[in-house]
Amino acid sequence: MLKLHTEMKQEHRGLVITGLKELSKLERFVEDICEYYNVNNDYFGNILLAATEAAEILFSLNESGNNGKIAVKFERTGKGLVFKIRLESGDDPALEQEDVLDREIRRHKLSKEIFIIKALTDEITISINAKSIILVFYVSSMNFEKSLYRINKLKEYWDKKENVIQKG
Repeated sequence: MLKLHTEMKQEHRGLVITGLKELSKLERFVEDICEYYNVNNDYFGNILLAATEAAEILFSLNESGNNGKIAVKFERTGKGLVFKIRLESGDDPALEQEDVLDREIRRHKLSKEIFIIKALTDEITISINAKSIILVFYVSSMNFEKSLYRINKLKEYWDKKENVIQKG
């Protein structure tokens, strides 16, 4: 069992996709991780949509046509599930010397997608040069909510049972 656990962790460490046509690889990657960590369907949907939106944003920023790649790294931390999504392309000096107006136009175009990601994640970090996005999902809170739900159901059950016993 320990060997299987180690192999699964090694398998989930990273992924490289080379275009929008390969987003299905990212989807499968997220699906495998969520299945391995027993993440429920609602939260899985949030993780999947946020990760694919982040990859699409980074691909859209790679207008230089340098056959950019997106590297996706996964890590399980004390905070939860962390996905580091990074655009890996040749250094583009145009982005470094981009004027303020062009930067604001690009920021405005991406604001809707970024809003969606912010709504779905617990934490998001976007690098200054917009070449990497880090998504954090707190799965510990999900387990806490599930525990509270179960506790409340048990209390309801015992309250009903007490009422039935007292009536009889």
